[in-house]
Amino acid sequence: MNPPVIAGYCRISVDEEADQENTSIENQKDMIRDYVRRTFPESPLTFFTDRDRSGYTFDQREGYCRLRAALRAGTYDILIVKDFSRFSRRNSLGLYELEVLRDEGVRIISIGDGVDYPTRDDWLNIQFRFLMNEMPVTDTSKKVRAVIQSRQAKGAWICSAPYGYYLDPVRKGELCVDPEGAEVVRLIYRLYLEGWGYRKIAAHLTEHGYPTGLQLQAKRLEHQGRDASRVKARASEVWNSNSVANIIGNDFYIGTLRQGQWRRRGIHKTDRRVPEGEQLCFPDHHPPILSKDLFEQVQHQLRHRTSTRYRGVRKYPHTYTGFLFCADCGSPMFGISYSNRPSGYLCGAYHRRGLKGCTSHHVREADIDANVRHYLRVVRDGMRRSLARLDELQSAQRRASLSQRLEELAHTRQTLSAELRQSTKERIRQVLRFPNREEEIHAAFDALEEEYHQRLDALKEQEALLTGELERRSGLKKSLDLVLDQFQRLLDLPHFSRQDIGLLLHRILVDEDKVMTIELRGDITELLSTLEQASPSEPDHTNERG
Repeated sequence: MNPPVIAGYCRISVDEEADQENTSIENQKDMIRDYVRRTFPESPLTFFTDRDRSGYTFDQREGYCRLRAALRAGTYDILIVKDFSRFSRRNSLGLYELEVLRDEGVRIISIGDGVDYPTRDDWLNIQFRFLMNEMPVTDTSKKVRAVIQSRQAKGAWICSAPYGYYLDPVRKGELCVDPEGAEVVRLIYRLYLEGWGYRKIAAHLTEHGYPTGLQLQAKRLEHQGRDASRVKARASEVWNSNSVANIIGNDFYIGTLRQGQWRRRGIHKTDRRVPEGEQLCFPDHHPPILSKDLFEQVQHQLRHRTSTRYRGVRKYPHTYTGFLFCADCGSPMFGISYSNRPSGYLCGAYHRRGLKGCTSHHVREADIDANVRHYLRVVRDGMRRSLARLDELQSAQRRASLSQRLEELAHTRQTLSAELRQSTKERIRQVLRFPNREEEIHAAFDALEEEYHQRLDALKEQEALLTGELERRSGLKKSLDLVLDQFQRLLDLPHFSRQDIGLLLHRILVDEDKVMTIELRGDITELLSTLEQASPSEPDHTNERG
């Protein structure tokens, strides 16, 4: 009878490197060799190993995957491990794998656990061993996750710093702006607003030698007098579109720390995006690189490109592509250029299918410019009149202004608070003077002070409402002034760009008679609606036909 052919399996995890004496690959091999020499002296032994691999799964272990195929093919008769923790640390998967190997006719020996299966069918002991082996993995995972979540909830930064930032080497956890990287971030945002796409921006950065993230890191290490050779070896000079995309849209660059954006359901599970409302958000957490206004412009441009299938800057650009739509069929208008005719636009359905789709709705870009300028002037002038009328209305009511009412409320609240304190003192005097009537005195003063507290609560509510109204009016005035400045800036320009149009307009509809309906962005429309309510009798300019 031929001696059995034996496979030995050894595994070590990343976090077990420190325990070299008991868990190193060589020590496991020595233990298995010694056991085979004593028990199966004539049997050949082949080792399969996995280094730096978790015992929680099987598929991620290359060595075991090769071993599994050989065992199922009948190449080996016996599998020997130091103990079952080297085989698997997941109870359910480990037991299932053992049953599969048993059904394939494989004999499994765990030296440290004293198990020889199925020669000795000690299934209960095997189950207990796997259960004990799984506990450290799940317990450690829970502890690590709890620590990370606690630090995130406190606003602590626990990852490597994004491009343009670095972690202060002295003040632990403090984020600092890298001046060179910050300039690259601002350049990326400016180019994107000018209509450049991710790939074109990446190619431009590579061509002009702007440093990538690892190159910046190597420079910082050298400046600190530290060895940067390993970082340089991994650093690439080439930018890719994913790197640009990760920078665009990341509100980290306006000083906002956003934690808990991804969540993993279990060990070795895939990460899933957490809804924005459930994320931990800390505004003004660190120094910003970008202004909030520039960031919001880019976000609007990003949303617009996503909804209109934007494909970057054309060789012959058409300013209104993505903003212009057919009023009759709803198709986007298609930009056309001829050597002997002015630039213009056609209905997209007509361009694809001819008269079966729609009519041409042809309109020249110069005519759109003229209509947009007229529209902006009308809205600007209407806003100015509404603001002037609002100022007059507030001036006429100056004596009964919100500020004066707030002062009156504050004075009344101070008076009530003083009376309440006096009531407390009087209560004490009355109790000392008439101790036999203490219960009656307390009841009377309790009722009196309860009335004081109710009046104070009502005053606080009125103050909060008036303060909110003052802030709303102040914010409305600032927002309207900003919009007016944008309108005026556009009207002063000789030509519009896509970026300029996107700041104010949502879309333009063109009907068959070339009559245009211009619609402002939703936030500006809402702002104008608020102004109309504050100063009535002004016509609505948020949707005008030109």
